[in-house]
Amino acid sequence: MKLWSKKFWRKWLRLIHRDLGYFFVGITIIYAVSGIILNHKKNGEDPAYRTVKQNYKLEANLSPDQLKTYWGNNFSDYHLNRIIPNSERYDVYLKGGLGKYNPMSGQLEFELYERKQWVYFMNKLHYNSKKGWTLMADIFAVAMLLFALSGMFMVPGKKGITGRGKWLIVIGIILPFLFFL
Repeated sequence: MKLWSKKFWRKWLRLIHRDLGYFFVGITIIYAVSGIILNHKKNGEDPAYRTVKQNYKLEANLSPDQLKTYWGNNFSDYHLNRIIPNSERYDVYLKGGLGKYNPMSGQLEFELYERKQWVYFMNKLHYNSKKGWTLMADIFAVAMLLFALSGMFMVPGKKGITGRGKWLIVIGIILPFLFFL
């Protein structure tokens, strides 16, 4: 088989496409699932966290120090960082959350942000914000480019790049640009 023959190149493109495909299938699944999750964010919220809201009726007219004492006795599961009095309410800052206490009504409301571990893990990889992941992300990006290029030339004839394939490639290139118009 000659080095410059179409048969030679198609054989090697198919081999590279297949074996790299198997090698990168796990990473592809992680990127695909995290991409779907990121595409469907609700109100711009980070999908790697869930918000848990809590409402309590406490005594009215507690001072910040009294509220701190009450908190230590009744909400030991939630770490209180500080309480800041603000005109008509107290802003309550928690580890992993925020809240407010209304001294007039005694109403305490706070919300905690709990991490969804698997979604958090996948998104860290997807956003390339995990230390040391950049090299692997670059290798994966090059592999995706090789998949695209090798896939273009694997199928011969009217179903390949010289036939309908060229039109599908053109549509695939134009379509993303139409969303920016």
